[in-house]
Order: sequence, then C-alpha cells, then structure tokens
Amino acid sequence: MGDMAEDLEHREIMDNIIANDTSGFFRKKFKEIMNITILSIDIKTVPTAKGSYQTADVAYKNNSFQGKVEGKKVMSFGATKDSFATLAQAQPGQTYEVTIVKNDKGYNDWVSMAQAVPGAASPTATPQAGAAGKPAAASPRSTYETPEERAQRQVLIVRQSSLSCAATVLTAGAKTPPSAQAVVDLAKVFEAYVFGAEASTDDGSIGAMQSDEFPDVS
Repeated sequence: MGDMAEDLEHREIMDNIIANDTSGFFRKKFKEIMNITILSIDIKTVPTAKGSYQTADVAYKNNSFQGKVEGKKVMSFGATKDSFATLAQAQPGQTYEVTIVKNDKGYNDWVSMAQAVPGAASPTATPQAGAAGKPAAASPRSTYETPEERAQRQVLIVRQSSLSCAATVLTAGAKTPPSAQAVVDLAKVFEAYVFGAEASTDDGSIGAMQSDEFPDVS
C-alpha cells in the first residue's frame, strides 16, 4: 500500500506540474541544436493592416543531417525574432549553430542562432612530405558535433531546465527556501521523466526526499 500511495502522489505532482507548465518545458522536453551552412537568404516585407512584418526565407545545408539541403521561413516577431535579426546580417557560406524548440502547435521554431567557429589546423601537427617532396597540408579539424557530443549537450540542457523547474516548484508559496539537496532531488525526478526513465528511490524519487527538505508553505 505504501508503494502505491507513493506512486499516486508522484503522478499527482507530475500531472499538476504539466497542467501548469507555463514555460512549455515538459511539452517540448528539450531543445535541439542543429549545425547549418547558409546557402541563400531572401528578406521580404509583408504589409498588414497595422503596419508590416518581415520574413527570412533561408536555404541551408543541414550539416547535422548528412548535409541535406533544406529551407526555412523565419519570422521577425515572436519566438524567432532573435534568429531573424541574426539572419538579417548573415551571409551565404557562413556556418551557424541553431537552437530549435518545438512550439505548442508542433512546429519547430529557430529561437536563437550563434555563428560557429571556423575549423583551424592543429598547431601541433607536423606536415609530412608528399610524393613530390612538398609538405602536405594539415587537415583542418571538424567543428561539427559528433552524435555523442550532441547527445551530451541535450542531457545538459534538460538537466539545467530540470533544476530551474524544481527551484520554481519548491519556492512557490514557500516561507522558507528549499535546501539545495531538495532542489537537486526533485530535478532528478523531472530529468528521469523527460527521458522516460524511472527515478531510483535513493537518488531522485519523491519518496527518497526527507520531509524536512521541503519548504514550509503552511
């Protein structure tokens, strides 16, 4: 009976958090990072009854997906306004890291863009003579993330967001601040939920938290 009551309490807490998920964290689960190379950008101004807005039609090479050539329309307002501002100054041939978040309607929004650092030859590499006796050019290092690095980045993003959500939940209406351990323990529950894993009873489950770790809301 004790385990069943704990499971019900856990489910009620998670259902309540999701129902009040104003940040959209549990709907989108985590952000996606995509590496692209700009091929072309077409900025257009669209008139409206109250003024106008702009769009950027981007053709790009998706370096994160086998170099596939794709297209995207980015708006000058809403969640994509920062990316539009970046694209308005971008040039063909430049490479960017794009942060993508799925919105409430299921579409992928480009919420931010950062120009990627160009590859550079290793300073410790020693050129070897080629067949004609000339030094061979050193191969530049790739700036693209490996699948392992990309997966690790996603974990770190989810972990950081889980800590933020846990702090928000535990401080809402509290008269005393929660302990750092209580925030970490609840964040582990959120992280396990996002990745579809079970939070272990000794490092992250609701049942594993001590009652004195929760803030006083009475």
